[in-house]
Amino acid sequence: MKIEVALNKSASTKERGDLLEALTEKLLTAQSYEVIKEIRFTAVELDLLCRHKISGKEIYVECKAYRDKNIDANILKNLAGTLIFKDYSEAWLIGTGDYGKEAKGFVKEWQDKPKEQATKLSFYDPAKVIESLISAGVIKNRPEDKAEEYAGSENLIGEWVLLVTKYGMFWAAATLSGGIPSGVICYYANNNELLIDPKLLENLSETDTSLNKLDFTLMKSQATRTTEIETTKVVDVVQVQTGEAWTDYRPARPRDFVGRTKDINYIFDFLKNIKEKKTSTRIFAITGNSGMGKSSFIAKLKSKADNYQNKNKFFVFPVDVRAATGPEYIYSSLLNALKSAQNSGFGDGNINLILSDVGSPLNSETIRKFLESLEPKNQIVTLVFDQFEELYSKPELFEVFEKAKSLLLNAASIKLNFCLGFAWKTDSTTHSEHPAYFFWHQLSDYRVTRKLVPFSDGESGAAISIFEKEINQKLHTDLKHNLIASSQGYPWLLKKLCIHLYGKIENGFDQNDLLENKLDIASLFEEDIDELEPGEAACLKLIAQRAPVDWFEIIETSGPDTLKSLINRRLVIRSGDRLNVYWDIFKEYILTGNVPVIPLRYLPSTDFSSLYKVVRYLDHEIKLSVHDLAGKATLSEGTIQNIGSDMVMFGVANREGGLYSLSEDIIDSNEANILKAIREKFKKHAFTHAFKGKASRSAVTVNALIETLKQLFPDNKYAEKTWHSYTVRLCRWLELCGFIEVSGNGWVYRDQGDVVTERLKLERRRRKSNIFTAPASPALVLETLNWLKEKGEVDKEEEKPKGYRNALAVLKRFELVVIEKNNYMLALDRINKFSNYSEAIWISANSESILLEVVKLIESNKAVSGKDIGNVLADKYDLSWAEASRIRNGGSIRQWALWLYEGKVNSEIPKCPGRT
Repeated sequence: MKIEVALNKSASTKERGDLLEALTEKLLTAQSYEVIKEIRFTAVELDLLCRHKISGKEIYVECKAYRDKNIDANILKNLAGTLIFKDYSEAWLIGTGDYGKEAKGFVKEWQDKPKEQATKLSFYDPAKVIESLISAGVIKNRPEDKAEEYAGSENLIGEWVLLVTKYGMFWAAATLSGGIPSGVICYYANNNELLIDPKLLENLSETDTSLNKLDFTLMKSQATRTTEIETTKVVDVVQVQTGEAWTDYRPARPRDFVGRTKDINYIFDFLKNIKEKKTSTRIFAITGNSGMGKSSFIAKLKSKADNYQNKNKFFVFPVDVRAATGPEYIYSSLLNALKSAQNSGFGDGNINLILSDVGSPLNSETIRKFLESLEPKNQIVTLVFDQFEELYSKPELFEVFEKAKSLLLNAASIKLNFCLGFAWKTDSTTHSEHPAYFFWHQLSDYRVTRKLVPFSDGESGAAISIFEKEINQKLHTDLKHNLIASSQGYPWLLKKLCIHLYGKIENGFDQNDLLENKLDIASLFEEDIDELEPGEAACLKLIAQRAPVDWFEIIETSGPDTLKSLINRRLVIRSGDRLNVYWDIFKEYILTGNVPVIPLRYLPSTDFSSLYKVVRYLDHEIKLSVHDLAGKATLSEGTIQNIGSDMVMFGVANREGGLYSLSEDIIDSNEANILKAIREKFKKHAFTHAFKGKASRSAVTVNALIETLKQLFPDNKYAEKTWHSYTVRLCRWLELCGFIEVSGNGWVYRDQGDVVTERLKLERRRRKSNIFTAPASPALVLETLNWLKEKGEVDKEEEKPKGYRNALAVLKRFELVVIEKNNYMLALDRINKFSNYSEAIWISANSESILLEVVKLIESNKAVSGKDIGNVLADKYDLSWAEASRIRNGGSIRQWALWLYEGKVNSEIPKCPGRT
């Protein structure tokens, strides 16, 4: 039994509070109490001090008009505390919301106390409030008989709600069609007369009642119908479809599914914990970027639940929400799942399942009874919504999203052997003000989450083994390597590349002719489109623009033959009456012409010096074997093979039939050109992106970067020594490619826009070997930089304002200023990478090992003096500084280091200190 205080959505807080107060006063008046003081007044809460009209006894009353949450035990404990602290005669709680499990336990404990104490607290839940209002003659009991007579069957009436509105109080119940709510029937609560006024029904439908998504138009009575009860057909529910063959673009057949063992076990362990009452959580989320195989994963969960070990223990019903056209799809999905489970031997098979409670579907009497019958049989039913992001991607599906959200929250609260799962695409764009954004965070305390990450090389290899069975031949080692390297662990990309090769092999191509070094996904997508007739291409674009779109809309626009052709090509898939493009990534390509950036996840096995020893011998025309290169570079053949993998992956060499040649993209194989080609690869490397996110302003240590690398490759089980080697090697590559610089005991991210050759690197080391003595303050350096900007360029020999010569030396050391033709000029390529001049100076200073060393001294003792710093540095580096120099240089260095320290502590760059 439910009570809802319902108003128009535009109603003010005061209007809502007034309704709550009016309801409370009716209840209190029925008990001969009057309000003498209003202590607190909000939209959903009201605290009153009341006096009995006859005895004069004063009581404290709290009112809670909750709808979307239960009354928890803390509310009751606080009420008991107020009773004792304020020394009231009694305290009442009047609530329109249900009591949570712990709250019910508290009520029972309190009522079991001695009578004198137990009667001091009274708990009015919705049932007791309604009972009191009926006893006082304020309202009549719910008109069940009248409604059943009018509708023609008790099975067509859902659960009752007492609506408290500004138009009065009404009994309202959902009318059922095919077992799910479709309309509403209303009666005046004071006399149980049927509400037939169309305008008043319309007004009620515009309130925020949980029934407001249903049709408030008065249904036809049994007497006025000559045939059968008017019903709306229950919508068809589409389960997650899998491909009919390995080459099908749809989710993988369970028998073709590889990897994800830990993820699958995690979900089944979670379901076991629910059955064993080891967790109160009832929701799980499968997350991951587009193409990570979430739909295939869900299909595999169902397959595992159906196997002989789990049969009659776990039931998984996966639903494709792209087929949804209205909110009834969510109700139909729930009923279909429960009825399918019932037909499979789960729960009590004699219960006629009817969804009678719109606001909390799982609290419907028959549904709750069925779910309770699962526990004695040690069974659990799981409903999974796949492609969940589709529900908030289109405005017309927002009502579906709202119903799904209500069901998820309902599942979180009932704590029975029923679980809800959903797949959520993490790279979809959700604005922070969108309800879906709040919903995701709202559920964070009620769900477990499993994120699907890219395949390990082993999982990719297992998928390729299935591919080899399909083509009935083993792949060439180089071709297999190309597939693994090019797919970068992305299941969708690996499948696309394999299907591409499958088509070539089926058409008679030899594997040796397929040793392409660039398996370009954009070109493969373009092939798909080029094969289409103009009408088919236009139809495909229309579906991409409107997806998910009703199939009859496309038939009317493009014709059935065109649509059938696209479905047969597997470029378009049909879910119920809705159409979509086979992959989100392909849809994005159709609409924008772009393929999402795929981070490179390759771990090079050699350093640049070793690679360059080999690549310099390569030529565009002459192809060299491993043996040839081993002789020329004086390296072992095993080393050449490792270097060969790096050269091919970095795009500087081609490998065909075990023979190497220089890539056509490399015009001249000098050191700079090779590094520039490799820099383009590292621009997209996952480690580069992770580094950038960690070290935009401060240095990162090798240990921190090792942890970053482990997170990027969670399935790789290397020894600590190997992790260290890979991390340091990657950092050296990033140094040479111009993305990072050595800073103190780590590295700082600073993209210089170009590669750093060994010669330039040695020159930098020579300059940096001189101790930074901070000859000018940060403020003076900033002033000089602004001065040079205004001047454009300044002759090195001309007279300069006081202190500017020293400041220019600092700027040159920081590479923010260059000397060209004996003139000082701004290094614009470098400076433009920073948001302002202060940031450029602050970040550049973070590359000075001396300053970072002093920052550590300040962290341990903020009061350390300039003289102390000068003494420490002079002694450590054997500097011949006189006493005055130690004080002067130490003070200047301390000023710079303190500036860096404050920026680090406050996470923002402070104002440049010092005199100008």
